[in-house]
Amino acid sequence: MEDRKLGFFEKYLTMWVFACIGVGLLIGKVAPEMARTLDGVAIYVNGAPVVSIPIAICLFFMMYPIMVKIDFAEVIKAGKSPKPVGLTLFVNWAVKPFTMYGIAFLFLGVLFKGLIGAEAIDLVKLPPGADWALGSIHGSGTVVLHEGLKMLQVPLWRSYFAGCILLGVAPCTAMVLVWGFLSRGNDGHTLVMVAINSLAMLLLYGVLGGFLLGVGRMPVPWQALLLSIAIYVALPLFAGYLSRKWIVSHKGR
Repeated sequence: MEDRKLGFFEKYLTMWVFACIGVGLLIGKVAPEMARTLDGVAIYVNGAPVVSIPIAICLFFMMYPIMVKIDFAEVIKAGKSPKPVGLTLFVNWAVKPFTMYGIAFLFLGVLFKGLIGAEAIDLVKLPPGADWALGSIHGSGTVVLHEGLKMLQVPLWRSYFAGCILLGVAPCTAMVLVWGFLSRGNDGHTLVMVAINSLAMLLLYGVLGGFLLGVGRMPVPWQALLLSIAIYVALPLFAGYLSRKWIVSHKGR
């Protein structure tokens, strides 16, 4: 049986994650203006930053290698085996987002709410195109004027909660391939599952993300969600499809 082992980078992935967290905290303390500069490098819609260009570039190079491996013919064939496909889609889209919602609410809204500060607030940019009246209430937020700009004042724990919702809705991609490899699974089938979930993300991420944000009493930035899906998912998927088509035609499978 093939001996499958982690490479040096994968073996110490936890260390790299903690190292990056440490470097990020250090830069935030030493050069806080760098964060504001990076935050300003974004795609704007109606004057509001919607998509971070640095994050978009990093995510593109994370997603693109996976997308190049997607064989759409195999995705179609996978439909002939509905049980594994159906189970994967059911867990990722009918179970995981809602369990993440419940876990996040338990820890952020109950157990750690006092630690975060029940009265602590966060100022969130209004959704693109929104021109709500000062003092109006939207979900759990109130429109206030901050440094000459209208902002939505929300409890800080709800901002963290919204981040957990958006993170929980997105299915994992790259690590699934690593786990499938280590468990001596069917690499082709694993890749098909990743491909199908990537395609499903185009249709379901915005719908579920918007629904759960609404349930969580946070404003739903539909324009931002749709634009994010187009740039973070559709762009690397389309680029991967074209690259694969060119590579196979010129270099073979």
